[in-house]
Amino acid sequence: MVYGEYQLVGNSVGTDMADSRQGKLEPGITEDVLDLFRANGTRHTYQKNQLIVTVGDDFDSLFLIEEGKFSFSSIDRNGRASVYGYKSAGSLWGLAGVLLGTPASFFFEAVEESVAVCVSREALWKLIDQDPIVRRGIIRRLGWAVFEATTFGHEERMLPLKKRLANFLIRNANEAGTLELSQSVLARNLGVSRYAVGTQLQTLKRLSLIEIAYGRVRILDPESLKAYGTMA
Repeated sequence: MVYGEYQLVGNSVGTDMADSRQGKLEPGITEDVLDLFRANGTRHTYQKNQLIVTVGDDFDSLFLIEEGKFSFSSIDRNGRASVYGYKSAGSLWGLAGVLLGTPASFFFEAVEESVAVCVSREALWKLIDQDPIVRRGIIRRLGWAVFEATTFGHEERMLPLKKRLANFLIRNANEAGTLELSQSVLARNLGVSRYAVGTQLQTLKRLSLIEIAYGRVRILDPESLKAYGTMA
């Protein structure tokens, strides 16, 4: 489980395709809804490493990712950036913040040259008020978020820590097999102590399944790590 907005975040592989049908659609959101967002939003191109949203900013827009890849991250207690996940074609970012009017709790940055459609809060609420397709889509999306969170949380709590950690690493690694997360962040996501996570990471390292650096974990053997996560 990754802390972020209202949804579970897994690894999404970018497609560089403007059509979200060739990307990965958000659960509960249909292409019809995305087309309405496109028609009522503004298309922007962002340069590599361009910081778009800073922690504490007002969430005044919903982002529909069309091309490229974005990361959302925070700063840990040591002042290092910890990447919590990535968003790519077909993904939405900021829905909860726009609806609730809460300030941003993450940095949002373009990992590469990327394109997103920005739908302002005013335009989004107008669509919600006037269009039943959008209302149903957002209700389905929020419903899926609750379902995923409760189902995933229950299933995860029933697994031993070694399985939960292996599954977490596989789900949230980027295309290079890397997670830019400190052990403290991993521990918070898994609901255990930093010591417990550190012990399990060292076990995976001894098995040559991962490589550990400060604030970073790199998967060396994804298939074996996946198998390790399913072992009794």
